[in-house]
Amino acid sequence: MKKVLAMIMAIIMALSMVACGNADDTTTESTDDSSNAAAKIAVVFASSGLGDKSFNDALYNGMEEAKDELGIEWVYAEPKDDAEYEGLISGYADSGDCDLIICLGGSQSSSLENVALNYPDQNFAILDAVVEGDNIRSYTWRDEELGFLAGFLGASLSETNKLGFIGAYDIPLCNLGAAGMIAGARYVNPDCEVLVDYANGWAEVNGCYEISTSMNQQGASLIYHTASAGGLGILNAGKENGFLTVFFDGNLNADAPETNIASAIRDFPNCAKEAVKDVIDGNFTAESIVKGIKEDSVYLDFEGAGYEIPAEVMAAYEEAIEAIKSGEIVVPTTIDEAKAWVA
Repeated sequence: MKKVLAMIMAIIMALSMVACGNADDTTTESTDDSSNAAAKIAVVFASSGLGDKSFNDALYNGMEEAKDELGIEWVYAEPKDDAEYEGLISGYADSGDCDLIICLGGSQSSSLENVALNYPDQNFAILDAVVEGDNIRSYTWRDEELGFLAGFLGASLSETNKLGFIGAYDIPLCNLGAAGMIAGARYVNPDCEVLVDYANGWAEVNGCYEISTSMNQQGASLIYHTASAGGLGILNAGKENGFLTVFFDGNLNADAPETNIASAIRDFPNCAKEAVKDVIDGNFTAESIVKGIKEDSVYLDFEGAGYEIPAEVMAAYEEAIEAIKSGEIVVPTTIDEAKAWVA
């Protein structure tokens, strides 16, 4: 009898591990009474982890809002390495009790593609990447428009005619920001140069600190990034060395109010809540959704910043936003296009 009980306990523990992912890498949050929840949602965060003050934290806050506003239960996995993605996504799909599984970041694309084929009745959503599938909704943003705004302000404020951009990797997703920044700088001043470099990682805080410091020594007066958590290094370098920065994927203006003039925001929380609400209402569709300035889904947030931007610069900035909304300005999406771009 003891052996039988031991075997039963082992089986229960194994099933629990499958449903919730590796216990060492997974933390859960839920509504107080899961039996009355409007839906159960699972989230697989990016491996850069919570506490990045960037897109992981933004999505976490959005899911907490969804719990309060929509009455959902949600659980999440916080992987330490990209190699864990596929197993964690599969684990939630295997459990059979998740109404929607949300994946964050392009690094999960291939894992989601592999898993989704095996679970045709499971709804999936991925943020910041496009994955084709009859049961997958993809959300992406026109990141080049945020880069344009950062480049516009940088060139408007620069006395050196030189700016800097740091991407996590030399990949099209990161280079949307670089292309936009080059175009935005050229829109203001065709002679403004944008230095471009890469950290080769999503959480390279020290690397970004060193690259941004070097760029500033070369004359870059403002530095923007799409380096995820690595951007903390840029923020700190600007604060310590007195050059201007624009943070990405989270408002950290108050952390460096005199030097971080704005924070570039992509509306992860509301897009996640949109997908969740559609699941609850029975309106979930598999499609690729792209959002930008026109949809009020990307913007520069100035709240908490102490740097005073001249009124005439802000007036021109607002005009540029309206021109993008109307289609008068179409921001290029590659560095090569941006270098040849004329507004």
